[in-house]
Amino acid sequence: MMRRTDPLRALVLVAAVVAVAAPVPATAQDANFLLPIAEIEQILREGDMQVLDVRPSRGLPGERTYRVTLQSGDHVLQVKYAPATEGADEFNNQPRYELAAYGVQALFLDEREMVVPPTAIRAFPIDVVRETVARTGDTAMPPEPTFGEWPMTLVALQYWMFNVDLPEELPDEDRIEEDEVYERLVGNFNLLTYIIRHSDSNEGNFVQSLDPAWPRVFSVDNGVAFASEPSNRGTQWRNLRLDRYPASAIDRLRGLSLEELQSRLGILVELELRDGNFVEVEPTENLDPGRGVRRDAERIQLGLTEREIGAMHGRIVRLLERVDDGRYELIP
Repeated sequence: MMRRTDPLRALVLVAAVVAVAAPVPATAQDANFLLPIAEIEQILREGDMQVLDVRPSRGLPGERTYRVTLQSGDHVLQVKYAPATEGADEFNNQPRYELAAYGVQALFLDEREMVVPPTAIRAFPIDVVRETVARTGDTAMPPEPTFGEWPMTLVALQYWMFNVDLPEELPDEDRIEEDEVYERLVGNFNLLTYIIRHSDSNEGNFVQSLDPAWPRVFSVDNGVAFASEPSNRGTQWRNLRLDRYPASAIDRLRGLSLEELQSRLGILVELELRDGNFVEVEPTENLDPGRGVRRDAERIQLGLTEREIGAMHGRIVRLLERVDDGRYELIP
């Protein structure tokens, strides 16, 4: 594990200190979210944003993601800011996979149990994205338009949580034996990573809440998942690794049909060109279920493909079969 003086751990701890110092609104979701989830989602999806500060996500130059402090109305918050590359379909830079992971968890976990922080995809003018990234001082590889016909870049935005740290051990086997709440929360985390086939165990992709009463584990980087090629940093969390899983999550997974998964995940976001800018709109028909990135003259759609959804449904079916065979116990 990294020493506590390493840049990545220091960056996470800085966020935790800021959270302790800042007053927490009475309407805050919990110790890790300083605003209600619905309000965070609204800001990420459509809120006006004034950039106050930009830093590389892990504190190192040459990164592809950034920690952006922004102001939206009366709120100041931090987000992970990840510009897409050309085509929005590159290894370890799949905006649709980040959004899909956020959507999948909602199919079987309550808001209080969520594993992936609020995530959205926006289309920003390329000049705005370049100016934002240039504030880090790293101009070696400026962002490019996602699609050649439009001067814009798709950006995946994810709420940057507070009061979290890198787990010293995941899972903490001793704590699982002694703390059923911890066991339940790690179980939710593992169910999500298994279902989405999370294939990158790089340190920093998973963080844990410092709230001793609700020690959730979060998956904060989900770009290497679903049909992605695996990372060379390990793939252990794409497997089921525990002996017991929450009965409530398993029960909700039993109710998911292939048709519902296709309906919910086939179109994750649709953007329409209006007055020179792309804005999120209600999804229309699926332009091409065989492709994850789709577009026509005035629309962009991102979603999971039929094959990706079918493979995910197969993983859920295998999980339920193993539960029914007694391979995994359930936590009441």
